[in-house]
Amino acid sequence: MSTSACIPGLLGVVAFVGCDRPDNSPPEVQEPVGAEVYDSAGIPIVESRAPARGSRLGWVIGDEPVVSIGTRDASDVFQFYRVGDATRLADGRIVVANGGSNELLVFDADGNHLDVWAGQGDGPGEFWDLSTVGPWPGDSLIAGDSQQGRASIFDLAGAHGRTMSLRGPPDATTREMAAAGQAADAGPVDVEPHVVLRVLPDGTLLTRTPRGYAQGFYRWESSYALMGADGSTLASLGDYLGTETFSAFYPQDDRTVAVIPLRHPFGKTTVTAAWGDLAAIGDTETYEIRAYRSDGSLARVVRRDHETRIPTQSEQDKAFRDRFAGLAEEDREPRMAVAADVPLVESFPAYSRLRGDALGHLWVAEFKLPDAAYDGTLWTVFDGEGRALGFVETPAGLSIFEIGEDYILGSTTDELGVEYVHIRELARSG
Repeated sequence: MSTSACIPGLLGVVAFVGCDRPDNSPPEVQEPVGAEVYDSAGIPIVESRAPARGSRLGWVIGDEPVVSIGTRDASDVFQFYRVGDATRLADGRIVVANGGSNELLVFDADGNHLDVWAGQGDGPGEFWDLSTVGPWPGDSLIAGDSQQGRASIFDLAGAHGRTMSLRGPPDATTREMAAAGQAADAGPVDVEPHVVLRVLPDGTLLTRTPRGYAQGFYRWESSYALMGADGSTLASLGDYLGTETFSAFYPQDDRTVAVIPLRHPFGKTTVTAAWGDLAAIGDTETYEIRAYRSDGSLARVVRRDHETRIPTQSEQDKAFRDRFAGLAEEDREPRMAVAADVPLVESFPAYSRLRGDALGHLWVAEFKLPDAAYDGTLWTVFDGEGRALGFVETPAGLSIFEIGEDYILGSTTDELGVEYVHIRELARSG
């Protein structure tokens, strides 16, 4: 691929042209590695063999980003902090949900800063915890606020259209409180604020109740639902468990204590994706993903061979040491003290993340074991019917927000903790 550099309009921006396939030919069709399809009361159950160890699809991700946006200069017009999501518009512009400032930062196709939309606050189109941004039907954008339990719609010029309050089925803890008569002052318990997780092409929202914490070792249970464009609940998908977490109290001084919640390095969780026109959801306890239509009906169940492995104490101790290695001693010591009490889990997760792409594939990230022989993230790619095609490896440190036909949009963090948004070329051939 030939590239030509453009003059960056902002410190930290590097851009190149050449994201399209040279001959504009369609991507090659891959054959499944081996799958069997069963029918359970009209619901397909697709079971695939695992791709051969060490194998890869012929898909190639660029060694270097074709667009890189970011800056270490805090005096500049923007600086990324807590980037939660990003999306690429049809005209090439990139919109970034910058959680640290609760702003939507807009860049042109070459990565030059254009505009700032929204901001922090309680008003319409303002946020306290900006966490998601993505396409919305009718040439618009939707952005979700996890703290306020609502979502806002903007046009492609950044004008705020409306804000919807998301109220859905309560989680198990709220139901238990209501049953015990402890929620009398908390308002109605038949609905509860939800947060946006994914958006389907027809505007259906996949949501869940916010996650809380408790003392000790736990998995907080959340209620998942599909909601319509007006924020009403279309279907409840039931309760799923959150991330395995260990929390402990420790004294800061003579009068105060702090809570340190530690996500278990080998903990199970529930992950989601928009997979074509379906909402995919799975508990990483087992290698199974369930895909739902917008009306809440189950469209298919996807399974893949998986070898269960039990972690060791030394592997867990090392994972915590690596996680806290960059912290100052006064921050590292209390966390390591709590980590010493974290119990071992019974097994490593079956997988770690889900992403859907623009061509209807489902990407399922392998959980990276301590002795993994690859540097980045390894994904099993499934076709639109749920049959495994093979492995694809994405670069180390790249957190993926969006997978287009010929690009991957994600974020990275450098050794100083500075965040960047990257676009990398994706060539689906070979």
